[in-house]
Amino acid sequence: MLSLMRNVQDVQESGEQLLLKEIIRDGRIRPHFQPIMDLFSGEVFAYEVLTRCEEPFSNPARMFARAREWNMSWDLENACRTSALKRITGFMPEMKDMHFFLNVSPHIFNDPRFVSGTTVASLQNLGLNSRNIVFEITETASVSDYQKFEGLIRYYKNQGFQVALDDFGAGHSGMVTLVAMTPHFLKIDMALVQGISSSAYKQKLVRAIVSFAREVDAACIAEGIEEFEDLETLHRLGVQYGQGFLIGRPAPEPAEPNPVMLEGLYRMIHHKTRWRFAVDESLSGMVVKPLTFRLEEITCEDLDHIFRKDSGIDHVVVLEGVKPYCLISRRHFYSVIGGRYGYSLFQRKFAETLGKTEMLCLNEHVDLRTTGRLAMDRRQEDLYDPVVISGNEGEFVGTITMKQVIHKAFDMEIRIATCSNPLTQLPGNLIIGVWLEEAVRSPDFCVIYCDLDNFKAYNDAYGFSRGDEALRLTARVLNEFVQKSFPMARLGHIGGDDFIIVSEHSVAEDLLDELCSSFDQARTELFSHQDLEQGWYSTTNRKGRKVCVPLVSLSLAVVTGSNFSGDIHPGQLGQTAAMIKNKVKSRNIETGRSGYLVDRRSSREK
Repeated sequence: MLSLMRNVQDVQESGEQLLLKEIIRDGRIRPHFQPIMDLFSGEVFAYEVLTRCEEPFSNPARMFARAREWNMSWDLENACRTSALKRITGFMPEMKDMHFFLNVSPHIFNDPRFVSGTTVASLQNLGLNSRNIVFEITETASVSDYQKFEGLIRYYKNQGFQVALDDFGAGHSGMVTLVAMTPHFLKIDMALVQGISSSAYKQKLVRAIVSFAREVDAACIAEGIEEFEDLETLHRLGVQYGQGFLIGRPAPEPAEPNPVMLEGLYRMIHHKTRWRFAVDESLSGMVVKPLTFRLEEITCEDLDHIFRKDSGIDHVVVLEGVKPYCLISRRHFYSVIGGRYGYSLFQRKFAETLGKTEMLCLNEHVDLRTTGRLAMDRRQEDLYDPVVISGNEGEFVGTITMKQVIHKAFDMEIRIATCSNPLTQLPGNLIIGVWLEEAVRSPDFCVIYCDLDNFKAYNDAYGFSRGDEALRLTARVLNEFVQKSFPMARLGHIGGDDFIIVSEHSVAEDLLDELCSSFDQARTELFSHQDLEQGWYSTTNRKGRKVCVPLVSLSLAVVTGSNFSGDIHPGQLGQTAAMIKNKVKSRNIETGRSGYLVDRRSSREK
């Protein structure tokens, strides 16, 4: 019986092997495209090309595993790559600036057939450019010869290809592969991405990866994003690119991202940058209008005359319709035509021949800090090129020079520092005022006034330096709460022991309970063991008498949009909070624990 079952299994396996050979021979591989989105701008940055096939190989992982068993890995991967490049060719020239990620196994990458078949010339024959292609090397397979592997990576980089390390954080020999590759992109494994919004450990790990990537001029791509809470966390941690079912599922044609997700992301981007505009202007206020030309309007000879006639012209932009097509800087122009035969070779050609189509192009509403970071992440030769600014429909608005960005960023940092509390580095009253004015426009707003109970007595008993520690601890606890449980809220320091959390959305009361418990756990750092044991400490009051004072606790006075109707002045919020704060303080002193009180009265009752 067992022998018969084995025979049946062998026959089935043999039939599948023959079928896979037919699929490869007939080119029955179907490429699918999954968007990779820039989380800082909401634009599609690239598409990963994935493989789909008929039964019994509808599961790609199973198909590639079978191919390895039957020694068909090269044939299968070559068929997938050929099919992908043919489909990509059909998207040109409309998607000439798009990146496409092609998966390549390390042992295939080392194969001489891959090297000879994947060249700049072979891509040009298909109407493609090496800058369109990113080789995505999986980390799950072992690299046997790292020296040879590193040489191949260098070879492809020199031809203009980019490389990405897939599944970073999982698999085999990750650090060794990372050193050998020095990739342009680190794709953070979905095991680190999924559930990151509720995992402090994952957040710290990803933050470290992002920091490392910046140091080595690489960009991070988070894989497997399926929940908006995880996307919010990744955005906050500085992960620039994202991919996953939440953003868009693989499809036969390159598709736009999920519109619902996109709407939420735009709100998040706007939310993240709003408070900075209280002390800074958006990019639109910095834009200058350079000389612009249409495609095939001027030659390199004409542009040479323009640059020589006016030394103040640093760059020009060539437009395709109303959208920017390429940027031509004076420095880049003369670096090309300044050679022995450069001018004679290019003088009759149209100026866009020497233009940079892969310029940094940002929406006019992007914040200055993001602009500076993206600009400095460019290649060395592009580092000081102007930034091209576009409108919401992609139309050309103008340019900003790096000199402007640097000067404005320096000025902004001074102004932000002036408006922030020097002890906690949290935004101060000027910025908080802007938050409150914006928050009251939402019917579901929530403002939490946070105050320390018995803080003056603590200062007298333990000293001012320990008092500063108490304020920094409070800021840390509140910040961790906002980041983990209330990410759409903003935290400020009004002054002294008064803090504020402002949100356009309500907060669940069980989260307020968690915040109070978190503070009570953290305050153990502030007291001696004896004072903690007895639950109070002694100090001398203004009359010179020894008194017992309860441990410092946190009072939360919560005011929500449901308590008001009509136009609301931010001053009303403070008055209401002051009334209920006294009540919660009295209760905290009795219980010895932190607590909150939500104002449930309507405006008519006040």
